[in-house]
Amino acid sequence: MSLRNQSIVAIRNLSYSSLGLIMCLYLSWHALLSVNFFYGFWHDNIGIAETIAETGPQNRYRSGFEKTDREQRVDLFEQICTAITHQGKGLKSISYSPEPNTAIPLLHKAEIVHLQDVANLISVTQNLEPYLFILWIILLAAFFAKSWPLPTYRQLLAVNSVLIIGLSGAVLAIGWVEVFYAAHRWIFPDDHQWFFFYQDSLMSTMMQAPDLFLYIGISMFALAVIAFISIHEGLKRIPQQKLTTSD
Repeated sequence: MSLRNQSIVAIRNLSYSSLGLIMCLYLSWHALLSVNFFYGFWHDNIGIAETIAETGPQNRYRSGFEKTDREQRVDLFEQICTAITHQGKGLKSISYSPEPNTAIPLLHKAEIVHLQDVANLISVTQNLEPYLFILWIILLAAFFAKSWPLPTYRQLLAVNSVLIIGLSGAVLAIGWVEVFYAAHRWIFPDDHQWFFFYQDSLMSTMMQAPDLFLYIGISMFALAVIAFISIHEGLKRIPQQKLTTSD
């Protein structure tokens, strides 16, 4: 195979893996969103309950959050998820009840501004989803129409090696927390607060930020990889004379 043809195949395989993984990330996002990102499980198993018990009484803006129970915290997290996936609607009305017949707003102004930024970002990704799905379908149609062989797993790893090595190197070199913070500095407006000490934010406390996002991210990526492999294996089994995985 000539160098030109090798380059064309590499670009084709990269497009296949990139679009496929992006679509599977959307699938895993929707799946995890439907189960509240397993917040109840993480609350019980990564120290969130202990963090709330320790830093809740120290909060400088709100009081009594440590008196809430697990069920209420799970519900509060779900309300936040619902709001940020619906253009931020309802953020101001989220409240908690440390005692019967009480309702204290969960979020203060800076937290609402940050979550509205998150909601705006999610809205952009949600708006892109149907267009990326159409591109994915067009690419798969091209594989069928042109009888292009599906890439092997070795080829998929090869075309994504730069990204894999780059991300792994960054995490190993500076740590995932700094990568997480760097992404925030790059994405969100400079004059909008996105870092909160636990004593200044019940939002950060109940999410044990940034720890919870690591576990959610790992879950989301793992589920996306499983979905990608399942779809890839399914495509390989579609009866068509020339649509086979290349060696």
